[in-house]
Amino acid sequence: MSNELIHKIEIIENYFKGFSNYLELNNFRDFLLFTLNSQVSSNLLAQLGMGGEKDVINIPFNPIYNIFYQKINIISVGTLIVYCQKELISDKFILEKDDPIFREFLREKEIDLAFRTREKFIIPKISDCTPFQDEENEPLTLKIDDLYHDLKSFMAVTEPNILFVLDGKNEADPDLLFAFNLIPDMPGKTDKKVLKMDVYLDSEHKTRDIKYLKREKDYNLTFLKEIKDIGHAELFKSAFSLIIHIKSFNKPF
Repeated sequence: MSNELIHKIEIIENYFKGFSNYLELNNFRDFLLFTLNSQVSSNLLAQLGMGGEKDVINIPFNPIYNIFYQKINIISVGTLIVYCQKELISDKFILEKDDPIFREFLREKEIDLAFRTREKFIIPKISDCTPFQDEENEPLTLKIDDLYHDLKSFMAVTEPNILFVLDGKNEADPDLLFAFNLIPDMPGKTDKKVLKMDVYLDSEHKTRDIKYLKREKDYNLTFLKEIKDIGHAELFKSAFSLIIHIKSFNKPF
């Protein structure tokens, strides 16, 4: 293995030190966009078995720790929790799609895109108890599957609906872009709960302050802070990836 590849792998592994099955998002807007962009036919949560009625979106709230979260059960691997710290946004159990609360967090075009087949949200109050049971408390082990050397190659091959980003601590440090690879290890290959990732190190910080990546038919990329200037026809025909910047791997308790 070349020294260059070894060095890049070491950088990536160092970014994931302290990973504990939890991905904390920066704010409720990011969490809401993650939830809305995940619950479609080709999305992360659907592939991982998160079901429910197609016209109803669940946004569980844990009233003990004041977090909204999505619990992603990965077959034969374990559980991944995506969450954000936030007080309860409404006393209602059911929120219709035209509820004004959504306009506090989402732009008009984002609502158009997100609510194409959805009619309402429900906010169930739930506490996830699995972290407090020893047999369920084994952390996931993250492993690199493919490392890409340019962003165009990464987006063309993986076509992620959601792209996670760990920003470098300093300007000189690259940002780590990653998407989960859902192809499981063969049974019995390892006793660890392994979740694989496809990754790219971005030394140019191209996704800073970026919320969406638009993938053109010729594989060119357009970086968007928001989607307000895109027409309805283009909105439903184009391929977009939501950019989610990870705040921390901290547990919420």
